[in-house]
Amino acid sequence: MKKLILIPILFLVVSLKAQSVKEKIADKRFANLEFASASEMYEELSTSKRAKTKFHVRAGESNYMMGNYKKAQLFYDKAYAASGMSDYDYYNYYQVLKYNGNYTKATEVFNKINNNQYKLIRDNLSRKKLDIAELKKDSSNFTLKRLDINSDENDFSPYVVNNEMYFISSRRNTSLSNRIYSWDNSYFLDVYKGFIEGDNVKNEISVSEGTKTRYHEGPLSFTKDGKMEFICRNNGAGSKLKKSQKDSRVNLKIYMRKMEGEKWGEWTEFPHNSDDYTCEHPTVSSDGKMMYFSSDMPGTLGGLDLWVSKFENNTWTKPENLGQSVNSEGREAFPNLFEDEILFFASDGKVGLGGLDVYYTIPGGGESFFEAQNLGYPINSTNDDFGFFARTTTTGFFTTNRGKSKDDIYSFVSKRPIISSSIEMIALDKESKEILSNALVQLIDENGKPAYEGTTNDKGEIKFNVIPGKGYKVKATKDGFKESVGLLKEEDIAALAGKKKEVLLEKKIIGLLGLIADADDLTPIEGVKVTIIDAFTKQVFMSFTTNKDGDFRHIYKDKKVGDDLSYSIRLEKEGYLTKEQTVDITIKKEGYVLLHEYMNTKMYKVKLGADLGKMIDLRPIYFDLGKFNIRSDAASELDKIVTLMKQNPSINIELGSHTDCRGSAGSNLSLSDKRAKSSAAYIVSKGIGKTRIAGKGYGESKLVNDCKCEGAVKPTCGEDVHAQNRRTEFKITKIKP
Repeated sequence: MKKLILIPILFLVVSLKAQSVKEKIADKRFANLEFASASEMYEELSTSKRAKTKFHVRAGESNYMMGNYKKAQLFYDKAYAASGMSDYDYYNYYQVLKYNGNYTKATEVFNKINNNQYKLIRDNLSRKKLDIAELKKDSSNFTLKRLDINSDENDFSPYVVNNEMYFISSRRNTSLSNRIYSWDNSYFLDVYKGFIEGDNVKNEISVSEGTKTRYHEGPLSFTKDGKMEFICRNNGAGSKLKKSQKDSRVNLKIYMRKMEGEKWGEWTEFPHNSDDYTCEHPTVSSDGKMMYFSSDMPGTLGGLDLWVSKFENNTWTKPENLGQSVNSEGREAFPNLFEDEILFFASDGKVGLGGLDVYYTIPGGGESFFEAQNLGYPINSTNDDFGFFARTTTTGFFTTNRGKSKDDIYSFVSKRPIISSSIEMIALDKESKEILSNALVQLIDENGKPAYEGTTNDKGEIKFNVIPGKGYKVKATKDGFKESVGLLKEEDIAALAGKKKEVLLEKKIIGLLGLIADADDLTPIEGVKVTIIDAFTKQVFMSFTTNKDGDFRHIYKDKKVGDDLSYSIRLEKEGYLTKEQTVDITIKKEGYVLLHEYMNTKMYKVKLGADLGKMIDLRPIYFDLGKFNIRSDAASELDKIVTLMKQNPSINIELGSHTDCRGSAGSNLSLSDKRAKSSAAYIVSKGIGKTRIAGKGYGESKLVNDCKCEGAVKPTCGEDVHAQNRRTEFKITKIKP
């Protein structure tokens, strides 16, 4: 009986010991990045009765690293259903789910991660929710084509020099050893090039010329003249690789060389390489004096970040991180510089469709960059999309592993530019159109933050690039001018290419603005002479002639808010009544004082039968009961007529006095005539010629309403109706030429 019990226990011990040995071997291969063999061992271990969560996780991670995303999810699903996953494991699972297009589950898994981890990615997701429809809205804009040069292995990172396309491939290489890379059991990467023919690339060949080593080479880039080459490759020379003391990994380094005569010189190391971190994927400016690259050097935000170094004083400057607008806690890699300004790159740490997506950014002024923009579908997919090379703003190449686990190179043609051309703006004085230098111009993004800012040059110009598919608020400021705010709409951006957009700034002014209009139809009157007389000195202060818009303007150089103005303003134009009026103004704010708020700036045409009293808003002229002598209040109103007649010597008038119907018709006629003649005599006494004015009484003969008195019948109308008939009229009877 004891023997029967002992046999299963012994079998279990042996089995556990065998499992322990296999686990150690798998762990070692996993640590050495031998994911192909490690995955097989972890998959087998995961089927045991006492399988650890670790086995599921590492089987998932190994397949993830090899690009087997469907298979990776199967193991991560099992680990997720159990327990014991770390934040790092959750993050990898989140990436795998995005690769497989399961965005809802991806969000659920990401929310399992501790809030203190992956803050940049979390912030990106919260600010811009993953909107597949938005990223796919321009899908019809592109035509894609898989190139004939692709093999059954990995082909990626195209780079065009003249009519030749360099690329990297793991196809069966030309070395005698045909060494296998244990990461995924593929061949080591070599550099190839093909020749562009129309819309395809053909006749590819292996590139040696000092490029080939026993291990990985590429990607690479060249200066515009093709005389400097930059490449990344495994750390080491000959058959000996150097490992990091930190984690025993073989990192990548950047190397460069120059053309010396007809031959390439020796490779030299980028001085900021290290055995302990990777520097990879160099891309350089046309002159070779600025290099962008990917690295996990100290200061990196996550897995890999983009950095920049400049060649100054015969050395490469300390690399600078491109910052959070470009980098994340994920991987930013495969940068490629277009026209020395547009930086394309790939990232799996930003809002995207899944895996590595292609983004681009442009300088935002100073050392900063615009927030990276996703190129959208179909350039990007749920799989890895990277190695983007733009030949023009509408054509180029990129790498993708959509539809299969291996990378392929595709060409693309876009119906419209994928990036906008540079836009020039010019700052002008709104009124004079004078060029304004040193004006601060800002582009405000959708978050209300300046995405770009700079000052105009001595020609009033400023040049910048804008992100396509976005609109901006344009704000401009300058000392002595009001802040100018306008819109740069998405649909206007393409139309502005090659043109200068005017930014108009209005001076902070204190001025006087008058608008002269016809009193009958309110149309502007051109050619009105406006004379402004200082009320204190009695001297002409300034004079204007109205323009076609009927206005005149004056900007003060010595006035401020709170100052008082006192003028006598005269308006003159042939065919219109000349008018003059005193105005008192207190300046209450910056800008133009509107004259029509202080005086009636409407002018009346001179025409027979017109009533001057209505033109100048004359108040009623009153007499004492039964009398016709001029009272003081009547005299002040008649003085207005005197002034008007002196200002307009070409007119003669009849002063007509009218009564209501009450009293006898005869007495009303007699009294009104006496009052009319008395009023006319007063006007003559003030210097108006007798022949220019005649007084005549009409009594109740010209009532303006139906308030009549018929014999013994008493009128029933109210006093206000009677008052309408008691009036004095000053009608033009003659106009001298």
